[in-house]
Amino acid sequence: DAGGLTNVRPTAPNNVIPVAAVLAVDATDGEIFVRPSFEQQKNYGEFSSTIDQTAALINTAYPITYNAIGPTQQISVVSNSRITFAETGFYQLILNSQVLSTNASAKDVRFWFRKNGTDIPITTRIQTLTGNQEYRPFSGTQTVSVLAGDYVELMWATTDTTASLKAAPATAYAPASPSVQVIVTQPAL
Repeated sequence: DAGGLTNVRPTAPNNVIPVAAVLAVDATDGEIFVRPSFEQQKNYGEFSSTIDQTAALINTAYPITYNAIGPTQQISVVSNSRITFAETGFYQLILNSQVLSTNASAKDVRFWFRKNGTDIPITTRIQTLTGNQEYRPFSGTQTVSVLAGDYVELMWATTDTTASLKAAPATAYAPASPSVQVIVTQPAL
């Protein structure tokens, strides 16, 4: 029941609020020490794309878009690409993407973070691909301080349009993989 006492720890997104401790247990008498403390709920979100993302032009910034939403708490996606925060705080964004090269020429793929439409300095990471039909995973982490209503976009660009963010279908032995997955956690308030 909502608001009830339990000795079973709740699972996310339900919040744990310790309110008492048992000091003495007896068949007829007991003692409970009541001292409520309220732990603040931390926010989180998981967003991914199950479709391929391609660049129409080389050396052009494109926002990464999302079409699948996992568990969320006070974080949402607006306009398919803007990870938007309902509450002020300090957040960590973890990007996992899968890049495919469809020819053997060398090409660079860049990823970086933007906050409220402005690039966040010193966040670009570069990956070079040289193989034909070469899949390459990419991961990056960034922490950012936001105010309620702020948004963060993950951007990408390539020096060759034969590189794309590639989703892979399920096989007989493995589930499908997204082209992009972003996990957002709130390590501090």
